[in-house]
Amino acid sequence: QRCCVCRLWGASVSCRGRRCPRVFHFPCGSERGCVSQFFGEFKSFCWKHRPVQCVRAVQQDQTLCLICQEAVAGQPCYDTLVCPACASAWFHRRCIQGQALRSARHHFRCPLCQDVATFQEEMFRLGIKIPDR
Repeated sequence: QRCCVCRLWGASVSCRGRRCPRVFHFPCGSERGCVSQFFGEFKSFCWKHRPVQCVRAVQQDQTLCLICQEAVAGQPCYDTLVCPACASAWFHRRCIQGQALRSARHHFRCPLCQDVATFQEEMFRLGIKIPDR
């Protein structure tokens, strides 16, 4: 099938959004903001149907990513994630993904509140790959 991002043939990842016809290559989807969940049914979603965070989090002044210490967006979005447990820890998607890959499932937790269960469940849902080891 033809990729809806690059328009080249060979796309194999389908959006699981209701009646969504979008199909994309995994790398193209990642660049465009698509989310692939690395658990359960391994669902993927296009930029229109991807899961979003429903966290009531308020920033004070300019909030920084806890990992790289650079500014994050003013509210949770594709590139900016928030810990669902404490709602005080903000991260860039690329930073928390790197942390997950380095930590693996046994040590991956919110760097601020140290929550494991709620934090990992939400990160999985938002497409953060957390390896077993």
